[in-house]
Amino acid sequence: MMDLRDRVKEAAFVDAPVLIEGERGTGRERVARLLHELGPRKNAGFVRVDPDDEDDPPRVDDELVRAVGGTLLVKEIAHVGRGPQKRLLRAIRRTGSAGRREGSGEFLDVRVVAATGVDLSRAVADELFDAELYERLGAMRIVVPPLRRRSEDVPVLLDHFGRTEARDLGLDALSYTPRAVDKLLAYSWPGNVAELRDVVRRLCLRRRRGPIELSDVEVVLPPIVERVPIEQLSFEEMVRAKISALLQRMEGYAMEDLYDEVISRVERPLIELVLERTGNNQLKAAEILGLNRNTLRKKIAERQVKVSETPPKKK
Repeated sequence: MMDLRDRVKEAAFVDAPVLIEGERGTGRERVARLLHELGPRKNAGFVRVDPDDEDDPPRVDDELVRAVGGTLLVKEIAHVGRGPQKRLLRAIRRTGSAGRREGSGEFLDVRVVAATGVDLSRAVADELFDAELYERLGAMRIVVPPLRRRSEDVPVLLDHFGRTEARDLGLDALSYTPRAVDKLLAYSWPGNVAELRDVVRRLCLRRRRGPIELSDVEVVLPPIVERVPIEQLSFEEMVRAKISALLQRMEGYAMEDLYDEVISRVERPLIELVLERTGNNQLKAAEILGLNRNTLRKKIAERQVKVSETPPKKK
């Protein structure tokens, strides 16, 4: 986190768009606020807009106006529709480095900071995200690693939140027994720093006197641990989630032939993987898929399925 803070300090004084990459709960908004507080715009406003909290795309325009002179944070930029994307791009075009006017149009003095938990390059490849907007945002990136990849920070965060959360509740700072810390270190923290903070708050409310024991941690963690990871969701649930996200991100597109588009995106990788598994034996692949061999050949051509070359068998 010290390395991350140094990166933020470097970026704070470069008045250009920033893309903050990281999972939910890693503290992306805190990084954005730190960029604002350390930079030359610290005395102006910090405005955030979260497309997951709103149904009205023009609100991005309203927030841009409110953020003039300061910083606009757009959370989950991948979920912003095509219309707001274009308006953000126009705002960035009109805001030159260090406040210089760029191109034609009305000058708009706003620093745009965007946060994403997904790979925007894939959204660009799928034509769901504006390529120029991605290029401008991606010129300066800050990556916030998930908590499971920096376990050395867990004891520091436990101590920090053990003081701040206890203070908010009017309690003395928390302390932990070694076994309690070991249990907390062994946890994967899928919700990252936000989840750790919530766990510490629960421990504050549970503690009677003395340090936090292993038994306290075991009572607090199970409800969180038992949440079903996404990879354990049923196939239908995952498909529904993907299609729901696709529909949300296709705002502004002409939604024509959507059925065929979705079926194509499922069929193509399915056929490719089965062909790979059978060594490109189309007869075996057709049997596995439950298709007629001629039907499979037709789908390979229609879906532009990539058929990898199979090396010749040794004699």
